[in-house]
Amino acid sequence: MRDVSYLDRYPLFRACDIEVARDHLFRIYGADRFDSRDTDFGVDANLAGLTSIGLAYCSYAGAASLSFPESDVIRQFFAVEGIASFRAKSASRPIAGWSPMIAGDARLDLDFPAGYRQLVVRIDTGALERLLKSIIGDHSDTRLNLVEVDPDPAAMSFVRQDVLRFAEELDRFGRNYSPTAIAELERSLMVRLLLAHRHNFSQRLHDAPPRANRSVVDIVEAYIEAHWDQPLDLEAIAAIADVSVRTVFREFAESGRGSPGLFARLVRLRKAAELLRRPDQHTCVLSVAFKCGFRNAGRFASEYRQVIGELPSQTLAAARRKR
Repeated sequence: MRDVSYLDRYPLFRACDIEVARDHLFRIYGADRFDSRDTDFGVDANLAGLTSIGLAYCSYAGAASLSFPESDVIRQFFAVEGIASFRAKSASRPIAGWSPMIAGDARLDLDFPAGYRQLVVRIDTGALERLLKSIIGDHSDTRLNLVEVDPDPAAMSFVRQDVLRFAEELDRFGRNYSPTAIAELERSLMVRLLLAHRHNFSQRLHDAPPRANRSVVDIVEAYIEAHWDQPLDLEAIAAIADVSVRTVFREFAESGRGSPGLFARLVRLRKAAELLRRPDQHTCVLSVAFKCGFRNAGRFASEYRQVIGELPSQTLAAARRKR
């Protein structure tokens, strides 16, 4: 069996016995059927369980079939090697580069050929719906319904790259990321998926947001400054400003202040400078970067220098010389 190439830092199980594999797939993934008649059987599985998203990697040494009952989980499959097939409400369809997002409101049957490898994005339906409604400012009881058509291939080519990069990034840095960084990565991927797929809120998601009072920007900036060490919760911010998330973004753009994310990065860079200027015996550049929500030390140093005017290591060294 080929070496696992994704999410190796999040091992779930390795099995050459079908009963062992079935037990794990039933208990952890919620499957209710798993079969393989291939004598060269084997499954490798890794799973990064985040907050609203689970990112799974699976490879199959032998052909296998798998089924899931109805659930509150939306799944999307990204083929790494080989072509599988799935069947939900309609006839069987192939999984080549990717499947559409598959809602959990119907039984799902999957067939994998020998040598097949995949990444699977598992999203809590309620979390995706709450995010969508916060973006468009919807307060109704209308549920999110995915339209059973293939997603836009141009958009999905970028989404697929995002998913592969996300898996690689979690492999390298995920255990060291702060909750702030993980939450922003999750949100970014969920928004990408919503934009690439058709659903009953698609038109409103793509339409221009309504006008809002200019003071919205001041409200948002004050909130970000007060909660700089927490994930950028745009839904909560929009609720406090009494507008939709889209309106928040438009107000920032029209005021010439960039975006909430850009403002948050500036605030966190300034906070990082404060921490480096008042170090204790345990302070180091990497710990400050992670505390302030930066997941890449090299990028943190580059952005810090652009804003503060020197490298973070220089700030820390100068502070320690003064003590």
